Amino acid sequence: MEYLDTREWLLTNGLGSFASGTVSDAHTRTYHGWLFAALEPPSRRHLLLAHIDATLEIGGTPARQSMELSTNFWGSRAIAPQGYRLLRSFQTEPVPTWVWGESEWRITRQIVMPYGLIAPDLEHTTQRLCNRVLVRYRYEGHEPVILKLRPLVCDRDFHHQQQASADLRFSQIVESKRLLIQARRPNGLGTSWQLEWSHGNYYPDGIWYWDYRYPEETKRGLGDREDLFNPGCLVVSLQPGDSVILEARVRTPDSIGPSPQPLDSHTFDQTILTTQHRLENQFADLISSPQDPLANLKKCLLHASDQFVVYRSSIQGPTFIAGYPWFNDWGRDTLIALPGLALATRRYTLARGLLQTFGQFCQNG
Repeated sequence: MEYLDTREWLLTNGLGSFASGTVSDAHTRTYHGWLFAALEPPSRRHLLLAHIDATLEIGGTPARQSMELSTNFWGSRAIAPQGYRLLRSFQTEPVPTWVWGESEWRITRQIVMPYGLIAPDLEHTTQRLCNRVLVRYRYEGHEPVILKLRPLVCDRDFHHQQQASADLRFSQIVESKRLLIQARRPNGLGTSWQLEWSHGNYYPDGIWYWDYRYPEETKRGLGDREDLFNPGCLVVSLQPGDSVILEARVRTPDSIGPSPQPLDSHTFDQTILTTQHRLENQFADLISSPQDPLANLKKCLLHASDQFVVYRSSIQGPTFIAGYPWFNDWGRDTLIALPGLALATRRYTLARGLLQTFGQFCQNG
């Protein structure tokens, strides 16, 4: 791409958690990041994983070439690196997918956020909540390469920016193919979460990157600077056709330990299919035949409508987010949106549940 495309993408998980960013992969808002976890669904949304900066190294010493794929805005008004110049394509379906490349190589990155409300099973008698995001990098080319991945982490409310200070530290425990991360402040501990990967060698260091700038916040007259912490670097050797998969996940009593499923391309593809099937099953009666010229538009609108439907843990039932990225659920907005999001989409059980829920809070008419 010859220009910075700042159109935005959004993923949600039905709990109020979300991931968002831009086509060019440059973060332009405080609300851009890969894991905003709703710690009390759909509220207390905290940014944990902001981004993963990627560098591709091709060739041996001394002819090794290094290509930085990320794009960042800085307080100095610099834009560096300028990975968007290597970006060849972007698409949102079935999941946000970027392709960087030149004539001899190609890196494809995909991000998926699985639905967070897990039904009871043989081991668990009640439904569980899980905030996680998966990322896959796939390499195509003619020779082996090295991919260096640097996670940039946070622990902040989604309305605020993180600033480096002597009072903010991040502890990390390195295990086999897994990193346990937690912020530490004088007044207590932050959210415990983990980053897991399919293969590669992790080298901890602990570096602050200061003074990121978010241009959209500048335009809004709000705080626009942030510092992000890099706990270390994951170095992955890739042969042509190889992939590496990472999962960031909030640790809870139900989700302590390695991922219950192997982190491989089969599982990643199955996660995408499961996400698609959940939506298709909900709207099977409404999605028109492919011959309908409006079929794709209808499908897009139906899928977008589902992003507003979230689970509220305090009532153990459904509610509507008033809007992304910064709104919560409000009774007034829920009732305004109910005809379009629940009745027009034939989700009558959802509509009944919402009316019963908010009816409990009716007072003086």
